[in-house]
Amino acid sequence: MTMDEELDAVLLAKAREASERWSARTSVREARTAALDRHSFLEADTPARLAARLNNLIDDVRRSTQGRRLPVNPTLKSLVERPMPVTAEEINNDIVKEVVLATRDFLSVEFLERGVAACRSVGRVVIRSNGSFKARGTGVLVAPGLLLTNEHVLPSGEIAQRCALEMDYEQNRFGPAKKSQIFEFDTPTFFLCDGKLDYALVAVAPVGDLGNPIEIYGWLPLNGAQGKVSISDIDYVNIIQHPLGREKEVVVRNNRILDMRTADEQASQSLGPFLHYGADTEKGSSGSPVLNDGWEIVGLHHSGVPATDTQGRWLDKNDRPWRDDQPVEDIKWVANEALRTSSLVAALAIAPIEDAKRAFLKKALSAQAPTVVGLQTEAQETVVQQAGHLAPPVEPPGPSGSNDRPPRADQSITFEIPLRISVALGKETPIALRRSRSTAAPEVPLERLDAADFADRDGYDRKFLGVTVSLPTIKKQPKFGGALVVPRPAREGDRIELRYHHYSVIMCSSRRLAYVSACNLNFGAAATAGRKDGRSTWRTDPRLNAEHQLANRFYDHNDYDKGHLTRRDDAAWGNGLTAAIAANDDTFFYTNAAPQHYLFNQSDEFTGAKLDLWGDLENHISTQGAVQKARLTIFNGPIFGLNDKPLHDALVPLRFFKIVVWKDEGADPGAVGFVLDQKSLVTALPEEAIDPDPFVIRQRRIADIQAELDISFGKTCDWDRLRGALPNEAIDPGGILILSLDDIRL
Repeated sequence: MTMDEELDAVLLAKAREASERWSARTSVREARTAALDRHSFLEADTPARLAARLNNLIDDVRRSTQGRRLPVNPTLKSLVERPMPVTAEEINNDIVKEVVLATRDFLSVEFLERGVAACRSVGRVVIRSNGSFKARGTGVLVAPGLLLTNEHVLPSGEIAQRCALEMDYEQNRFGPAKKSQIFEFDTPTFFLCDGKLDYALVAVAPVGDLGNPIEIYGWLPLNGAQGKVSISDIDYVNIIQHPLGREKEVVVRNNRILDMRTADEQASQSLGPFLHYGADTEKGSSGSPVLNDGWEIVGLHHSGVPATDTQGRWLDKNDRPWRDDQPVEDIKWVANEALRTSSLVAALAIAPIEDAKRAFLKKALSAQAPTVVGLQTEAQETVVQQAGHLAPPVEPPGPSGSNDRPPRADQSITFEIPLRISVALGKETPIALRRSRSTAAPEVPLERLDAADFADRDGYDRKFLGVTVSLPTIKKQPKFGGALVVPRPAREGDRIELRYHHYSVIMCSSRRLAYVSACNLNFGAAATAGRKDGRSTWRTDPRLNAEHQLANRFYDHNDYDKGHLTRRDDAAWGNGLTAAIAANDDTFFYTNAAPQHYLFNQSDEFTGAKLDLWGDLENHISTQGAVQKARLTIFNGPIFGLNDKPLHDALVPLRFFKIVVWKDEGADPGAVGFVLDQKSLVTALPEEAIDPDPFVIRQRRIADIQAELDISFGKTCDWDRLRGALPNEAIDPGGILILSLDDIRL
């Protein structure tokens, strides 16, 4: 039997299995179709699943707009503006219809842009045959250098070694002709397949035969959360494929989910981990990603469902009974079957993999999603740095022939917290903020980072205030694992300290978050960098292993944003604009981030969400810079707890601390401590949803804050202005509720 005959035999076997499942689900599917004909979405899908779907769509609008442009549709607008997710109890047919249709219309242009990016990550799986390559199926990059396809396309490591990934095999009528390139499969590094679920994952060589890195094609991360798609005639799916080995094609519109398992079914096991959907596919489409309108992978296509006559015989494309001597290409398909992404993610979690390959898979699947495809991406700064032979691309000079260029546009907007407390003390002459600006700010190159590149970072300056303010130390018996020892320190002696420009971080070994981010803030600096002067995208720190950092997957498809611990504004200063931009960029490492609700740093005036003081306090205090002391030392960090909120395999802190230290000339240092409490985010909530009650900010004794932490602040506790204030007044151990600036005790 030839290789083609073997593949056809497997395709027929998969089609028979899909046909059996399709037949077994006839009554369920027909009932759902009839419900949709009546526009009764709640009969076709469950309220809980529909609520999850609407929250997914609403969050997508929030991430796309970041408050800059709200939808016109009043229902969608109100749901985007409110902080609470949609609940199953709120679901009705009208809300489902309005949100799905309004979201689709609102993101119409972005839909195309994101679709183009998604298409870049899909390629053709080819096999060597008589000295050339022959089409075998389709595959999609789901992580840097990791391809997903069907098991029947790559049934073994031996066959995978004979195969390769062909990228850019597509038409380009509106530009230069594209030349496809071949990337070899690296099965010794990673290969995993499962015949029952019909998936295969294989590592891809970092560089293709034309010398380009695989990371320029981006990837589509696997998200196992619910809510990516619903059973609805207005919620579409899209397929990117190489049918019959042809150049890449995209199937959009009028494709919908026809059937999948839901929690309220009695006969749910008959469909199991698969879903049925309608779209045009052919042989060669095996391994194609099935995507929603947000271009998230909802399923892995693996088979068509053959059309049958009244006697159950398969039909060919001429509606005649298909014969065994006819090619597979002649079969008429009535629907398609795909492996659900949630089922795939669950299967990968328990797959029997040796430790080294489990580590590779975990690292690959936790990589942050690329923000730019086709240009240099974050992946090339983090993942590609491991491939030492790859040189960074050279950017063209500016119009004058120099290297001065206008600043690049922000690729995303990041909301920064915790609380920035800028305390105005004394009555000395105000120190004005000086801001050096230029019309063409120099851009820091997006170099490939290595641990040695951080040797020039001085980090947190203990004598910044003219008196020694020590970096917090780890207690002798830490409750949360102690400090993480840095595997690749940039400086000799930096055992646990990660130094950046103007701040340092000590990481918690068990929580993958910082114990503390300690910063020096200089209001009198010669120059400061604004939001558009430097980067706004995040990256991992090469001094640590990837598994020691909570990267992008922990912030994707939920209500969390990457919250700065040391704020960008606090560190982005220097002797000149170039130095200020370098310091700005240093704040965008995941070591300086924590998952925090996306509304934390927005004011009530902006959100209308009645979030008490948080955003408005930030806005108000930021205007006090003109009367601010020239220098502050600031300690920021999470307060870890035993009941913190699960998120994937991590825990999200429910509280954060901020301690501000200053030194007046001729006086003892002063310090104040604050805690942001978000205990209302109870662990019973699903990890994709956050229901923010009013956030609470309290000023607390620094010693009381220290008592809950694994770190000690040393003499800073003695400088606490709350420590000796009003000795006859009993202060609640929980601290003083801060509702206005007048509530702060100095």
